[in-house]
Amino acid sequence: MGILTAILGVWFSCSFVKGDSKAVTTSLTTKWSSTPLLLETSEFLSEESQEKFWNFVEASQHIRTSEHDGSDYSAYHEILKVASQSLSPLQQNLLKFSLSLRSYSATVQAFQQIAADEPPPKGCALFFAVHGEKTCEYDSLGTLLKTASERPKPFLFKGDHTYPASNPERPIVILYAEIGTEDFYRFHKLLVTKAEAGEITYVLRHYIANPSKEKVYLSGYGVELAIKSTEYKAKDDTQVKGTDVNATVIDEDDPIDEVQGFLFGKLRQLYPDLTEELKELRKHLVESTNEMAPLKVWQLQDLSFQTAARVLAAPPVDALMVMKDLSQNFPTKARAITKTVVSMELRTEIEENQKYFKGTLGLQPGDSALFINGLHIDLDTQDIFSLFDVLRNEARVMEGLHSLGIEGLSLHNVLKLNIQPSDSDYAVDIRSPAISWINNLEVDSRYNSWPSSVQELLRPTFPGVIRQIRKNFHNLVLIVDPTHETTAELLNVAEMFFSNHIPLRIGLVFVVNDCDDVDGLQDPGVALLRVYNYVAQEMDNNYAFQTVMSIYNKVKTGDQLKVEHVVSVLEKQYPYVEVNSVLGIDSAYDQNRKAAKSYYEQTGVGPLPVVLFNGMPFQKDQLDPDDLETVTMHKILETTSIFQRAVYLGELSNDQDVVEYIMNQPNVVPRINSRILMSDREYLDLTAMNNFYVDDFARFSTLDSKDKTAAVANSMTYLTKRGMSSKEIYGKSCFGFPFVVVLGISWFPKLQFPCNFGLRTSRF
Repeated sequence: MGILTAILGVWFSCSFVKGDSKAVTTSLTTKWSSTPLLLETSEFLSEESQEKFWNFVEASQHIRTSEHDGSDYSAYHEILKVASQSLSPLQQNLLKFSLSLRSYSATVQAFQQIAADEPPPKGCALFFAVHGEKTCEYDSLGTLLKTASERPKPFLFKGDHTYPASNPERPIVILYAEIGTEDFYRFHKLLVTKAEAGEITYVLRHYIANPSKEKVYLSGYGVELAIKSTEYKAKDDTQVKGTDVNATVIDEDDPIDEVQGFLFGKLRQLYPDLTEELKELRKHLVESTNEMAPLKVWQLQDLSFQTAARVLAAPPVDALMVMKDLSQNFPTKARAITKTVVSMELRTEIEENQKYFKGTLGLQPGDSALFINGLHIDLDTQDIFSLFDVLRNEARVMEGLHSLGIEGLSLHNVLKLNIQPSDSDYAVDIRSPAISWINNLEVDSRYNSWPSSVQELLRPTFPGVIRQIRKNFHNLVLIVDPTHETTAELLNVAEMFFSNHIPLRIGLVFVVNDCDDVDGLQDPGVALLRVYNYVAQEMDNNYAFQTVMSIYNKVKTGDQLKVEHVVSVLEKQYPYVEVNSVLGIDSAYDQNRKAAKSYYEQTGVGPLPVVLFNGMPFQKDQLDPDDLETVTMHKILETTSIFQRAVYLGELSNDQDVVEYIMNQPNVVPRINSRILMSDREYLDLTAMNNFYVDDFARFSTLDSKDKTAAVANSMTYLTKRGMSSKEIYGKSCFGFPFVVVLGISWFPKLQFPCNFGLRTSRF
C-alpha cells in the first residue's frame, strides 16, 4: 500500500486506572508523527483511480476556506463531504473504515521519507525537484527546466501521482507539498498549466513541512499484558479474622451482608417484597467480584452452547456487541454464562451445523473460519488491513455487477462463477504420447502409503504444508535439448523433486534431430534419447531417468554432452549389449524422437529449454535452477486452492481423472500464439449509465472517464435481433453471447469485452 516500506516502531504506554479497578489501558503508537487525514483520504482515492485523486486535489481547496469551528472533528466531516462527491455510499463507508484504521498513514509517511532523502531546501514549506535540482522559488523553475536535459531523469515510484495531461517526453517536475495549504494551490495551478501545455511531466508527492507532535495510534494490533507479583508474604491462614475475608464470601444471612458497597441486610429489611430481585443482584455482584472463581468440570460441558444462547438472546442490534464483550472478557463472564438455559432447538441446530461444516470444510467443533462473499479468509495469515483490502475488492465487484442490473439471487450466482482470472496463464495439452513420464503418483508403489481421496484436500493443515495425496494434481514437464548447457541443471532439480517425494508427476520431452538417417554414434542428443528408450524398455522409465542422470554426472561443469559420455555409461551398466545396435542408424530404440520434436513445434512454447507446470510454461527468468525449485513449490500451493474449490463444489471427485479435469479447463489451448494470447488486456468500465452522446462534445469533454465510456456506448450502433434491448445486449455480451457487432467490428468473448470486474475463484 505504501511506496516504500516504512519502518514501524511500536511504543507502549500503559496507564493504570486509579482506585480499586483492575483495568489496564494499553495504547500503541507509531514511530512517525501523525499524518493529516486529508492526505490519507487522497491516497484512498488514488487507489480507486488517479482521476479521482486529482479531482479531490482540486476540490479540497474549499476545505480550508469552509466555515467550521477548526476542530479535527469538523475538518473530518468536511473531508468526507468533499470525498463523497466521487464515491458511492459503500465506498464512503470504506473510507471511514480506512481513516479509523489510519491504514494510509504509512503511505503518506513513505512520501515524507522520500522528501527527507532529497533533502528539502532550508526554510521552504514546499519545493520543486527537477532532475535532481531543488528550489522553492517558482521563478527559478524555468532555469532548471532549460538545463534538465543535461541531468538524468529521476526514478518514479509505482505510487507516485502523475498529472494525467503530462507529456512523458518532457522534463519531470516533482512537487513536494502538503495538499490543503495556500502555497500548494498557488504552485499547483502553475504546474497544471505547464503540464497541459505539454511542457513538463508533473508529479506530486506529499511533504509536511511542520509535522505534528502527536503519534498515530495503531489499530488492529493486539497486546498481551502479563502481570505477576514477585513479592511473597508468609501468612498463617488459620489466624485470619472475619474482617479480612473477602466481603463476597460472607454468608447471605449476615445482618450487614455488604457486597461491593451494597448493604443487602439493610435492603432486605427496607424492601421485603423485592427479596428475589435482591437475591439475583447479590448473586451477580458476587460473581463479578470473584472474577476468576474456579468452575466444576460439569459446568464446562455446555459452556459454548450457553455462550451462543446468550448472544442470540440479545436484541439483534446489540448481538455483535454482546458477542464482542463475551469473547474479550470470557474468563470473567464464564460463571454467569453457566446459568444460561439452552433450548433444544438451538442445541440441535448447532450440532447440525457442526456436522455440515465438518463434512464440507473440514472444520472441527470449536474451530473458527471466516468467509466473505464465499472467499475463505485465513485467520492465521490475514490481519485487519488485508481484510480491508478484501472488502474493498469485493465492493468493486458487487457494485459493478449491481450497476448492470444484476441483483439478488442472480448476483449470488454470478459471484460463484468460476471466471478465469485475467492474469492467468494459458496452458498446452500435456496428454501427448510424446511425453515420457518417469513417475505416476496414482499407480507407483512408492506412493502407496499416501491417501488417495480427493477429500483430503479439504482437511485442515498448517499454512504452507504441501499435501501428499495419491493423485496427479501437479504435473511438471521438461522440454529440453540434451546438448544444451542448462539441461543438466534442470534435470537435477527434477531429480530432487522425485527423490524427496514431492507430490509431483514429472515428464520428459527430449527434442533432438528428427532426420531419418541420423546416427546416434555421431549425435549426442540422439544417443541419449536412444539409451533412455533402451533402459525404459528393459527396466522402466524411472530407472531410465536415473541412467540419464548418471550420464550427465560424467559431464563436467561448463562442458556439453558428448557421445563418449553416453557410451561410457551404457557400457558400464550393460556390458553385454552391442553399442551400435542401441545407438546406430538402424536402432530399434527410436521411439518419440520425431513425436517429441513435433509436439514441441506444435505447442509453440518458445525457445528451449521449456518447463511446463500443468501445461503452463514458466517464464525464462524462472528457469534458473535456484529459482525453479521455489517457483514450482509456490505453484503447487497456488493450484491447491483451485482443486480445493473444485472438490468442494463437486466438480472433481474420486472417480474422475485429475489430468483430464485439468486439461478440460478453458485456459488450455492447442498452441500458444504470443501475438494472440499474450497481448496486454485493457478493459472498459461500462457500469455507468447516462443519456449523454459523443455528438455533444462540449458536454462530453467535461465528463469523467466512466461517463465518457457510457456516452460512447450510447453512441454505438449494434446489429441485433428485432426487439432486443440494449440491456439484453450488455447481458449477453458479458455472459456467453457468440459475438456483438459494434461499429462493424466483431468483439469475441475471448477478448473479455465489455465487462470485467475481477471475479476470482476459490469461492465457497
